[in-house]
Amino acid sequence: MKAHVESPLGGSIVLAAIVLKLSLYGIFKLILPILNKASLNYTFVIYTIGVVTIIYASFSTLRTIDIKELIAYSSVSHAAVYLIGAFSNSIQGIEGAIVLGLAHGFVSSGLFICVGGVLYDRSHTRIIYFYKGMAQLMPLFSVLYFILCLGNCGAPLTLNFIGEFMSLYGVLERLPLLGVLACSSIVLSAAYTIFMFNRISFGGSFTPLLLKENIFDVNKREFLILAILTAFTVILGIYPSIILDGLHYYVNNLIYKI
Repeated sequence: MKAHVESPLGGSIVLAAIVLKLSLYGIFKLILPILNKASLNYTFVIYTIGVVTIIYASFSTLRTIDIKELIAYSSVSHAAVYLIGAFSNSIQGIEGAIVLGLAHGFVSSGLFICVGGVLYDRSHTRIIYFYKGMAQLMPLFSVLYFILCLGNCGAPLTLNFIGEFMSLYGVLERLPLLGVLACSSIVLSAAYTIFMFNRISFGGSFTPLLLKENIFDVNKREFLILAILTAFTVILGIYPSIILDGLHYYVNNLIYKI
């Protein structure tokens, strides 16, 4: 968690988009093919750890006042969702874990750019109380930020929705009780994400602190980066078969080996 919060913008993006996904790579390349019997016998333990992580990280996210820390805690919660999906021993769960990992790379990287590359670059603070009414000063940024927030909370027509739905569906098939508890991530992620967006973009007129700073909307470079990430999130969320069609053979082969 400290690595996420204290690292510079580039480090946070690499951590969110690549390093966190190495856990999935290790699961699919090492744990499931080699330790297949143990992964089936100790699924309950893995699911318990995953559900506790989802709930604990979500409640920690609700109380934090640092925007970057908030996104980092939400990354831990989503990582727990695709962890339990990867151990579901079902096609839907494993494919959902892969899709959610990809979607999280797009959305979490975009949110870190919004916070570290745009907001912090202009105001030099990450405390959420200092931001209010940013939609009046940065309307274009607020639209892109809103789409990324919808992806972070797993709204329909985003790739995160596809991955989260399939992961939780696979969990419910394997262990229904823990699957129901894991589904609390849907409500909790919507709570802390929309609450964060509302406090930053709306909530009245902007604070006097921001009047002293040089606050301006996104430039061409920032707009291009955020637009590409949002486009991948929305287009693949509307038409996920681009990814899923290529996964069927390999996921079936993996389950056959297990």
